[in-house]
Amino acid sequence: MKFYLIGFFVAFLIGLTGVGGGTITVPLLILLGIEPTIAIGISLGFSALIKIPSSMIYFFKGHIDKKTLFYLSLGGIPGVVLGSLILRKIYQQDHLKSIMLLLIGVIIVISSLVNLWHTIKDYRPTTNKYTLLLPFCAFLIGFEVGTFSSGAGALGTLLLLSLTTLSPSDVVGTDIAFGLILSLIGGGIHLFQGLSDSSIIFKMVMGGIFGAIGGAYACMIFPKKPARIFLLIWLIFIGAMLFYRSLR
Repeated sequence: MKFYLIGFFVAFLIGLTGVGGGTITVPLLILLGIEPTIAIGISLGFSALIKIPSSMIYFFKGHIDKKTLFYLSLGGIPGVVLGSLILRKIYQQDHLKSIMLLLIGVIIVISSLVNLWHTIKDYRPTTNKYTLLLPFCAFLIGFEVGTFSSGAGALGTLLLLSLTTLSPSDVVGTDIAFGLILSLIGGGIHLFQGLSDSSIIFKMVMGGIFGAIGGAYACMIFPKKPARIFLLIWLIFIGAMLFYRSLR
């Protein structure tokens, strides 16, 4: 039952705030006692399946910028493949698992802090002159997604808000499509390597379907900015907990 609830909870928050996926799923699964490497594989599989319907909606509404998505994929795909393969090496060495847990906590805290600053300041660039940096930055995000899962949504949104002049709807749609591509590739590699759990993914997706619907409706009722700020503060706390746990 707990995995149905986690799927519902994560999908609900994604629909309400636009932040979620691995940033929320991985720490929750780890805190429930699942091995970090398995939690990452589960998170990628769940994210891929839960983002398919939303990606289709944004595609048919014309809110996916194909040129930007191409630049992101150019760097992101090699990054997620490399990161996913490296995770296998980490899994085989016990002393690296605590380091990985520490890094997951640090990444969640840093990405949440930067997203919090952008959300409060409503920062937007006025030029596209940095677009050519997208493949390099996307490679780093892809690598991070392959090794830690968290980041495709939070870091991808941050990247697009910082380096492009896309509209908010196009930022969300393009980032969801980018996250879908990374999750499908990374999740497939993790599943092939045995670093996942398809039964848990199935339960989370079942709960996630209802959560996504609920989040979409809640988004029409609750102010998005305060909800996003609250979630990011909560994520900073969760990331700090993982960081502390890695030092014990």
